[in-house]
Amino acid sequence: MFRRRRHRRAIERDLARLADGSLDPDRRERVKRTVADSYELQGRLSDQRRAVAAMRALATERAPLGLRLRRRALADRSHTRSAMVGLGLAGGLAALALMLGSLGGAQGVLTVADAATIAVRPATTVVAEPRDDAATLPRINAAGLPFPYWEDRFGWVATGVRSDDVGGRRLTTVFYRSHGREIAYTIVPGASLPAVAGARTTERDGVVIRSFLDRGRLVVTWERRGHTCVLSGTGVSAGALSKLAAWRGHGAIPY
Repeated sequence: MFRRRRHRRAIERDLARLADGSLDPDRRERVKRTVADSYELQGRLSDQRRAVAAMRALATERAPLGLRLRRRALADRSHTRSAMVGLGLAGGLAALALMLGSLGGAQGVLTVADAATIAVRPATTVVAEPRDDAATLPRINAAGLPFPYWEDRFGWVATGVRSDDVGGRRLTTVFYRSHGREIAYTIVPGASLPAVAGARTTERDGVVIRSFLDRGRLVVTWERRGHTCVLSGTGVSAGALSKLAAWRGHGAIPY
């Protein structure tokens, strides 16, 4: 049993170091091959990458002095307790992200990048199973807009949902998973958010889509009836995200 626990801790350390780029090059390829053969490890690596993205995102956020000091202390503990980095870092970052989210309304205008950071937070509620041949998820909407059901057509399973009050708005996010990868779809109610400078603009099926990288996470954004939609993930191409963004579900997804 002790040997199994030690093995699990070693795996967590390798995944954490692979996620933040600090894993030794000689070991990196071996770990990547191991992860490629396991959907479970792919999901755990995705969680680690979300934790790293959250840390980097928080490093650039403005926050009160007391919160910055707590954040620094958390980072120091994560370095000295490497055996627990997989669990401790993710849990601490989730709590810290929630604290920053509660301060979002007092720190300036909400941006697309702000909305995209919600993708690294955990879901808080499960998603109900839709009826047969449905194009939308049941009982989940934001600003009167439903969220799409992608499992049958694209293989993306809706796994959870959360709501956040950011910048004076109620943001709703649905998480989808496919083959160990996770994407997050956030609808921001109210006036559309400013476009991100330098974002690449394309058009698909009449939908104008802007894409950019934010701290290693690919983000696409577009509008539905004047409200900003944000879809993001890692290990997913801009073309794949854009295809999802532009899908209208045979008219069931209002634009």
